[in-house]
Amino acid sequence: MPSPVSPDTSLCFFRVLQEALHNSAKHSGVRHFEVRLWGTSNEIHLTVKDSGAGFDRETAKTSRGLGLISMEERLKFVKGTLSIDSQPNRGTTIHACVRLSAGSDSMRAAG
Repeated sequence: MPSPVSPDTSLCFFRVLQEALHNSAKHSGVRHFEVRLWGTSNEIHLTVKDSGAGFDRETAKTSRGLGLISMEERLKFVKGTLSIDSQPNRGTTIHACVRLSAGSDSMRAAG
């Protein structure tokens, strides 16, 4: 994993993970989740996956809770993206990605 990652990106990923696990525990009906954090030389990724209830993405667009919105907003702040793959009775996968900027690269070189 690239190191160091900026404090803003670190906090963002922590909060996205926290919210994704909270949502999974609250809505999925399962208690086992897969969490994966990895990085390349220019990106950092977080995936949270459950095999629970899932949800219909079209319905969710009109009734989105603050949790999904806050994850998107946090990632926008660090110029990241959020993708959600979910279907009823097939679970949910949340994927967050942040491209590391030249500033992060120079921090890494200096650190």
